Amino acid sequence: MSPGTSTSRIWTIVRRISRQIRRDRRTLGLMLVAPLLVTFIYAIMFTGTVANVPTAIFVNDQAWGTTLGGTITSELEGNENVTVIHRSLTTAFLDFGTSVQAVLLLPAGLTLGLLKSTNTSIELYVNVTTWPQANYIISTIGNATSNALTQFVGRTGLTVDRNVTVLVPALPPAGSLSFNLSLVDEDVGFPVAIGEVVQASLSTNGNVSLVLCHSREEVIDSVRSETSTVGVYLPENFTSLLLTGGKPTVEIFVNGIETTEVGTVLAAVQEALADAAKSVLDRGTDVSITYVYGAAGMSMIELAGPSVIGFFALFFGFIISGVFFLRERQQGTLERMRASPLSDLDVVIGYVIAFIGVSLVQTTMITLVIVYYSPSILSAMGMLVLPILLLVVASVTLAIAVSYRMKTELQVVQMIPIYVVPQIFLSGIFFPLSMLPSYLAFLPYVFPLTYYVMAVKGVVFFGATLLDIVIPIIALSLYAVLGVGLAVAHRPES
Repeated sequence: MSPGTSTSRIWTIVRRISRQIRRDRRTLGLMLVAPLLVTFIYAIMFTGTVANVPTAIFVNDQAWGTTLGGTITSELEGNENVTVIHRSLTTAFLDFGTSVQAVLLLPAGLTLGLLKSTNTSIELYVNVTTWPQANYIISTIGNATSNALTQFVGRTGLTVDRNVTVLVPALPPAGSLSFNLSLVDEDVGFPVAIGEVVQASLSTNGNVSLVLCHSREEVIDSVRSETSTVGVYLPENFTSLLLTGGKPTVEIFVNGIETTEVGTVLAAVQEALADAAKSVLDRGTDVSITYVYGAAGMSMIELAGPSVIGFFALFFGFIISGVFFLRERQQGTLERMRASPLSDLDVVIGYVIAFIGVSLVQTTMITLVIVYYSPSILSAMGMLVLPILLLVVASVTLAIAVSYRMKTELQVVQMIPIYVVPQIFLSGIFFPLSMLPSYLAFLPYVFPLTYYVMAVKGVVFFGATLLDIVIPIIALSLYAVLGVGLAVAHRPES
């Protein structure tokens, strides 16, 4: 064999392999059909979103029957010095100043205004003949409202608009300070059951398909029978506890096996609860989200698509190169080449160039499919050429080096779960590397796909330049050199 290399001899090998691949339908099908089929399946699965998750729900919540106006009325009626006369607004001031010494007006939105923390007030009119009597009436009404507020929401603080008329100021009489009070209570309370608002919000959420139930047990049975993935139960006192500062409990029953669908429903429930509190009580925190990188609602194909291009290039480049090269050995093609002027380096370089060409064709088809479903990555494709090329070279050369040491195609295929499959889990495509325990933190950096993913994420998502990804590029280059070295270092069998 000639000790040197020749460009013409290398291209002769490349042309021969190209013709052989075109004639080999199995290899051609594996090279063209398989990557397209797998990529289309991946793209279709990961461009979709979880929607219409069956969710059983039973809202047992009731509107809060208690009103602040009713509580104030009860406090006044319990005072033996006050005679409460219930009237409407049109007759409120009848006999005012004679047999009726005070008029108290409780507006319709008293309870609702208090719960929404808006300016809420009641109106008190007093018409008596002495200041002590006026002060007593004001004090009595003030104490009654304070006690009612404490019972109602556990705090005080209500504005009383007072209109006091004292006809003849004089010393306090030596008798009872009892008085007649004309009371107009128009307070409608809080007529809304927040649980129903939550249900209405969920019914408009496209990610959830509600299954209405009639009891808590029916909700649980719906999840157990797999009719629903998630069950939601809101108790009878949900609204009252929420309004009075208590801790209402929303019971959620889940099919923990379907984690993705469960996560979707839980997010929808949390959103519905927040929206209900904000729409009914005008409470809540407005959150402003600014995406420094990425954008809202990015699909999995947009997030993982650029990295998956590398994985498919690695996978198909390894399997096709490894199987084809092993078949060349089994058929004695390499041995026959030893009788020709070809050197070992000619053979290795020829096969490497041919298989790199095959892998680049596959990678191009895969990339076109990914870009079709995720066109946002198109602008960064120019920067991805170098990482993809280095990964393909490393994959092909390592496959040739492995094939030198294998005796059957089955042995080459068995390298897939050893070398290829771990990389999809350890490269950071779908799972963050921080999930690994500390004693295995080094493991992802053993594989070339990890460095490809680092480079691709930097370019596509973080706007990195070639200088920013120099470390992954150097690592991929070293893998490519290592693969060529291993392929050349192992001489063909005699």
